Amino acid sequence: MKLRKLLVSSCSLIALSISAAASAKPVPLPDPGIKGYNFPEDKEKLMGWINAGNSNEIYLHGWGLWTSLTAPSGQNEYGLTNVPVYMTWLTPAEIAALPRLKATEKKVDLPAKRTFLLEKPRQLTHKAKGLEQAATGVESSAASSSVTPLSIRDTNIVVTMGYDPAAQDFAYHNNLFSLKALQAFYNSGSGNIRSIPVFPNNAVTVKPTYKVITKASMLNGSIYVMPAWPGTPPVVTPEISANGFPETSWPGCVYINTKNTGTSTAASVDKDCTAGSNASNTYGLGDFVYYPVTKDNIAAFKVLVSGQEKLAVGDVIVLMAMHVTSREIDEWTWQTYFWTPDPTSPPLPSSSAIASARPAQLTGAAAHYAMAIGYQMVTPNQPAVGGQSVGGPVVAYNPYLEAGFNAATFGTPPVNVGILAPGSQTPYMATVGIQTNCMTCHGNATVDPSNPNPNTNALPYLTNFYVSREDQSFKGFLQLDFLWSIQGTAK
Repeated sequence: MKLRKLLVSSCSLIALSISAAASAKPVPLPDPGIKGYNFPEDKEKLMGWINAGNSNEIYLHGWGLWTSLTAPSGQNEYGLTNVPVYMTWLTPAEIAALPRLKATEKKVDLPAKRTFLLEKPRQLTHKAKGLEQAATGVESSAASSSVTPLSIRDTNIVVTMGYDPAAQDFAYHNNLFSLKALQAFYNSGSGNIRSIPVFPNNAVTVKPTYKVITKASMLNGSIYVMPAWPGTPPVVTPEISANGFPETSWPGCVYINTKNTGTSTAASVDKDCTAGSNASNTYGLGDFVYYPVTKDNIAAFKVLVSGQEKLAVGDVIVLMAMHVTSREIDEWTWQTYFWTPDPTSPPLPSSSAIASARPAQLTGAAAHYAMAIGYQMVTPNQPAVGGQSVGGPVVAYNPYLEAGFNAATFGTPPVNVGILAPGSQTPYMATVGIQTNCMTCHGNATVDPSNPNPNTNALPYLTNFYVSREDQSFKGFLQLDFLWSIQGTAK
């Protein structure tokens, strides 16, 4: 089978250059056995689906990636047994820390001991305009001094990153996390448009996003409370424009019974966060991809968020969301996943149509997540170079990662954008996080290698419109093949 052969080739490439120590054996994406899904998919086939608007094929491809990367890897990491495939992948920081090969060496050892490092998303401080309120911790209620669901619900998120073996190998051998190496790529270019070498078509990167369940965020010692994503607001109000729509603004709650390690029958939310925990809105840990903190693995976890630095035995790390991108097309494929109470009928930016495309092979906790997907910036699709910002918007963002962005987070959109709001002739002026598109924003992933300050050495984030790869805005910057993680890690 095409997929099997390609994966074997990828593994062989890694084995030639990188030697895996006892606890670090990055696993390539496995074959999930889904009819109609291949990885890496032929670029021309993918582009045919995109240009023809074949949504079902695109949805199935996104679900195939999710099924593969959340599949059991068969190996142990961080003191956890049989972790999902994505947890075996090295972070950009780990790749950057690998010793450089000397002329007489043929391979470099991967780290024998790894730390599961969780930190506040860097995007909250990108260009010094991030929104700290997007992850501010346990809320406080002015209405009552007693402990209520609203007063104790946890709005913290923490993230990590992962590069699959193909992306890891490419980033390592091109030394992409070195500003000196990036400067050399810039110097070797010509004209206004300069770029790093492009990643191979089987490269995948992920951004897992978690919540850390601690005793401080529990009711009655066992019920964890967190906001419930209500769906994309129908209009951008002045308040959303000024503050974004972070978790602190979401009206409802869901509950997790930490004593229930199995699943539940719940499928709803406590809409105003006042009803309290009951059978309809309280979920088991088995409804989530999660990792318990035990005495045997506590030393492997490190959380860099105020108030959560010191984990305790009995705490739980719960997967809430994940950005996933693959280099199968020139502008990468973009899909993002988030936990949702009712995965058969998820709210925007996902949909029931997306949910109905889930394959039978997607089972267990991973099937409790929704997907938003955007393989193009606008519709109809535009070419990577020389297109126009016209047509309709393609919205693809993650509630846990971009919804908190306000208008100040982004660069100024182009004048007279020719994108129309769905179903009308009104110009669609995307200004906030709930109006973003992964491809548009990551297309601006750049660095000025001569500037060591990561908060000022790149172009700003963008919302939802078309940008040509030869746009004049790239003058003076090095394009990073759509990967902001390079800009955020390079030193």
